[in-house]
Amino acid sequence: MTTALIAGMALTGCKSSDAASGASSASPTASPASPNAVATLPGTPGSTPASGAPDQAAIQSAMTRTVEVADPTTHFAPVGSPVTASDRNGGTLTAVIGQRTPTADGHGQLVFFWQGNRFIGWDAETESMSIRKVTGANGYFTVTYVHYAANDPACCPSLAPVNVTYVWQDDGFVPSGTRPTYGSAVRVKLNA
Repeated sequence: MTTALIAGMALTGCKSSDAASGASSASPTASPASPNAVATLPGTPGSTPASGAPDQAAIQSAMTRTVEVADPTTHFAPVGSPVTASDRNGGTLTAVIGQRTPTADGHGQLVFFWQGNRFIGWDAETESMSIRKVTGANGYFTVTYVHYAANDPACCPSLAPVNVTYVWQDDGFVPSGTRPTYGSAVRVKLNA
């Protein structure tokens, strides 16, 4: 399996199998050339990564600004506590699971990533059905995704969960694999 280096994550974007071509400059950048799914935000060349970790207001702001493309009244809210780890260069990395809101079934989740106080982007440009957990260590996060067979009902995933590790390198993440998908892709974007 080919792994795409998400170099200069906030500076140059990345590649994602979940992305459609022609993303606007206000949306995360992506290309359909890679099987990996990490959506990132455009940045300013030469920007300095912020130190520390995002506070609750910064987390809420990024999640409120993230909306579904087809329904911009739907946004996200944090689920559980932020997970913060070292970036191995004196700074921090933070990951937080975000849940689509409103929701009747608890499905529709993304992982939101920060370096220091700088919001970088999501694990993908499309929602996952459900994310079990995020764990972090020195320079990486492991995300555990619920995994459905094609004919599973939404209540009952029958396959073993899938772990994808997102390793921080240079100024971006290298995902260890591809997150599972289920049903129709629900795309997201970042509102200004």
